[in-house]
Amino acid sequence: MSEARVMGSLADRLLSFVSTTPERDANYDIAVTLLKHYPQLKGMTLGQIANLCYTSKASISRFCRFLGMDSFKAFQAWLEQDFTMRTDYSRQFYTMLHNNQEMAIGFYRDALISNIYATITPENAEVIPDIVRVLHGCGKAAYFSHHFLWDIGHYFQSKMMIMGRYVELFMDYAAQLECARSLTENDFAIICSVGGSYPTRYPDICNAIISSGCKVLVITQNLASPYLNTADFILQCGTTNRNDVGKYAALMANDLIVMGYMQAYDKAFQ
Repeated sequence: MSEARVMGSLADRLLSFVSTTPERDANYDIAVTLLKHYPQLKGMTLGQIANLCYTSKASISRFCRFLGMDSFKAFQAWLEQDFTMRTDYSRQFYTMLHNNQEMAIGFYRDALISNIYATITPENAEVIPDIVRVLHGCGKAAYFSHHFLWDIGHYFQSKMMIMGRYVELFMDYAAQLECARSLTENDFAIICSVGGSYPTRYPDICNAIISSGCKVLVITQNLASPYLNTADFILQCGTTNRNDVGKYAALMANDLIVMGYMQAYDKAFQ
């Protein structure tokens, strides 16, 4: 419990739980209620949230521990660190969207296309065969990311599973840290961080990856990150994340690996 940290919004965590759990139990009911009243949760007391969910304070405290937090106080702290649309979109783009929607969408499109071209480069293509060779031959493969990049990681995990390669992927900090500490020199770690903030946000995880001696691939736009000095492979996923266009380039970088793996090892077309 002491190693629980925020790796995305509380809403992300709740949505993931209600979308994947096979049991509609008391925890499910609490999570759904919290999602339905999410904008009102900040500042609410334990008693108020218990009343909102038609349950007891003890049940809410147990639910907080179920999510990986030591206490309701940690739950409140997670809420305070939540994200807004201003996290991803600039005031300039918001104003442009209101004043001239066509211009705003065109601006967004051009940035997106530029990112894709900056991802599909000879430099990236050159390292793909070595990446897929290591991915195919390694013992354990593990994918590390946070916030919206979970979705891209899950996409990559699903595509690789179709081709018979299991890739570990975890949402919570403690699970990611445990996974990193379990790696050996025969394994392969993929870190996807568009802005390159993952190593500075979660140094214990990254230090565990480095200490393991495993092969490391970093997918990022931040080519100035000192963490790249320890990476075996680098895939640049575009050049800008302004107004959240970086996610498309990150997806494209993952697709390059998927297509390279399909070309080299998948038997579906043979």
